Amino acid sequence: MIIPTFISLTDWSASLVIDFPLDNIPILYSEEDWISWGDLLVQENSFEEADAPGTALFTEWNSWADAVFFAMSNN
Repeated sequence: MIIPTFISLTDWSASLVIDFPLDNIPILYSEEDWISWGDLLVQENSFEEADAPGTALFTEWNSWADAVFFAMSNN
């Protein structure tokens, strides 16, 4: 899993499709839709098992993506 720093959200989201082939990773078409996309992402098996956080407590995608990366790397 790529660290979501110095990368665009669309590139990071595309990398997740490759990194988690057994999950049904949603496709992100616009960075403006990061909240709904992120909430769908964390419902996928690998992310749910790692207790990856939803987007409700975050105002920017970067901080949320860092929290997801941390959850996934600790699983």
